[in-house]
Amino acid sequence: MLIKHIYWFAYFNLDEPSVRYRAKFPLQRLKDKHGITFSIVYPGYDFQNLSNFFLAFFSALFFRKSNSIIVFQKIYTNGIYATALKVLLFFRPQHTLYDIDDAEHTRRPAQTIHHFMKNCSACSAGSKSLVDYIRQFNQNVFLLTSPVIDHGLTKTELEETLTVGWVGYYGAHRQSLTQLFFPALHDIDFPLKLILLGVADKVEEQEIKSYFKSNKNITVETPLGLDWLDEHSIYETIATFDIGVSPLTDNEFNRSKSAFKLKQCLSCGVPVLGSSVGENRAFLQDGVNGYLCDSPTDYFQKLTSLKSSQNGSYTKLSRNAKRTFPTFSIDNYCSTFINYFK
Repeated sequence: MLIKHIYWFAYFNLDEPSVRYRAKFPLQRLKDKHGITFSIVYPGYDFQNLSNFFLAFFSALFFRKSNSIIVFQKIYTNGIYATALKVLLFFRPQHTLYDIDDAEHTRRPAQTIHHFMKNCSACSAGSKSLVDYIRQFNQNVFLLTSPVIDHGLTKTELEETLTVGWVGYYGAHRQSLTQLFFPALHDIDFPLKLILLGVADKVEEQEIKSYFKSNKNITVETPLGLDWLDEHSIYETIATFDIGVSPLTDNEFNRSKSAFKLKQCLSCGVPVLGSSVGENRAFLQDGVNGYLCDSPTDYFQKLTSLKSSQNGSYTKLSRNAKRTFPTFSIDNYCSTFINYFK
């Protein structure tokens, strides 16, 4: 089918990266480059969101546009919004898609998730692990890796002080950081700057700085109150990293993640040290655009090695990191989406 219109029902508003990167940005590119129109709905009880919902809902239910796809993105609740979408799915099951990029079934009641997986005509998932999980409910499932926008920012040179950066929700990734990465820094004896993007408040900030209070050679920056919707400023900061890190403990939730934060670093030409867990292995090539690290010792050795390496070897890693971008670009996402329905 040649898609002409997409009805997209998101699970949250634009504060969630998944909604911006798997819905807002790709839908706009599909419209601009491929002429595919769209209606996007965010749940909410204010007048604008309710109005958008009713317009899209009744259009899809009673006046569905020809050659249209209905997408239910990561719906997992049992509230009014999810119930209404179940009704829509019941009456209009043809050419429907359930899109998900996290193993929500591991941390929430799975009844609604499984309902959409079973009853949609197809499913798209942000990781191979999720694809395998969905196959028990629906054989029509394909990998749709989460994309990164073409922000135009590239790492140009090493910082005077080796700068290591991490991006994510600290509260959700505390265990991975404190078990796999932070211990590696205790033995570092050269000056190092650590930038953590995603520290929520003063309590988390103090926790991190207390952890490194004995390491006088390590400067810790945990900027608070980041405007995540200002995408350009986030990538400007990432482009100041010399090395990005993506430590992940090995569990089902982490195996199902789409390696989005790792991709953000690679898109800026920042080599990454990351765990060989889930989608990290799909995008992180050991010794090419970074290194696979599965223990504090691995992180310590690679940081020390990169610090003492010649600038030319770092430049090669950086260039290879940037060259990875086409595999998770918005254009790649759009092509995968369109080609599946063809």
